[in-house]
Amino acid sequence: QKGWSMVFISLGFLRIPARSAASQQRILQSFSRFRYSSHFRTRNPRHLLQFGSVTIPRLQESVKRDRQHRCLSSMASTSLPETNESPRIQHSVEEGLWRREAEKEQARMLELLGGEMRSKNGKSRHHPIYNFIFEYYMFKPKMLLQYSPGLGVRLEGAQPGDPALSSRGFSHDSWGAWADPSLAKNKTVESLRWTRDLLKTTVDRKPELHCYGLHEWAMLYHPAESKEKPPHKYQSIPLRVSQETVNSVIDREGGIRCTHFDAFRFFTKDASPKNNVQLSREQQQAYEQPGCLHANMDLFKWTIKLSPWVPSSMLQDTLRLAIQARVLDMRASPYDVEGMGEGFDLSPIAIETLEGRAEYKRLQAELWKQAGPIRERLVEYY
Repeated sequence: QKGWSMVFISLGFLRIPARSAASQQRILQSFSRFRYSSHFRTRNPRHLLQFGSVTIPRLQESVKRDRQHRCLSSMASTSLPETNESPRIQHSVEEGLWRREAEKEQARMLELLGGEMRSKNGKSRHHPIYNFIFEYYMFKPKMLLQYSPGLGVRLEGAQPGDPALSSRGFSHDSWGAWADPSLAKNKTVESLRWTRDLLKTTVDRKPELHCYGLHEWAMLYHPAESKEKPPHKYQSIPLRVSQETVNSVIDREGGIRCTHFDAFRFFTKDASPKNNVQLSREQQQAYEQPGCLHANMDLFKWTIKLSPWVPSSMLQDTLRLAIQARVLDMRASPYDVEGMGEGFDLSPIAIETLEGRAEYKRLQAELWKQAGPIRERLVEYY
């Protein structure tokens, strides 16, 4: 560059005389770009860089931070950029270290799933918890076992097609691979921004805890005088109450207070007018609220959507929350699920009674408190 008297690379050091603070700053910025380019990497810049007789404290601090960042526990993700520029690789992780961490995360994920992967064709096909997770959210099960440290981390030794990593969203060079959001298509970026806005508008709202899980009942509502066809059952599970009881719960004074469009859209035609608001996709950001059981379940869906540009540990956290929410959902439903989910308490919560409604509200509030920090973290990743 103009103004530099000499750039000389030889025998393991780079010598660049610098005569002013401004030139020092330009050199430091240029070195940073050079260091993290795909053609050059160094573990310790002090071994390669010499600024004549000038010492730059900021460079020494950068070297110290670089050494600290090599610890796996310090890996931190950055936000998805608004531009198509790939984020700078902040540090690298040795292959043995990240593969051991990937194996640990895989084991934790399998434990969440009862020790095995699930599919709509497997024995979980009629499972009241897992069949919803795997079928409703429509994702490839193998992605739950794929590892990602999030943004800014190069995984040394990773090659294209590595089964431990996602086949999309990673860039590769001769040293390894890193999660690269610049690979996202424009349509994907637009969808991610919509999701980010939904999460941001929801995170600070007050929870509404008086819906009592009536959405499952509204999907079965069919009064005797109805001219509509009997509703389609979304679960191949017998009911624990009669159709008359289902109808009376929905007809009860106060109506339905559902705020989640993706639950409302499955209401029967007879039940939809009984909701206090006629919801639509366009209104979703206006009505979504953090107390909603399904809005908290959907944090798993939004994490899948951002993968692999979010740490895979977030998939575990949001899946665990989704499973807890689904358990409460089924316990409060009109379905007879007691004894159907091995390892889960699926005893009924009779929301057709005052005692049952009070119990549902208490558990819903606990779930909202658990979901709050997870939602805030997800907003940061978005």
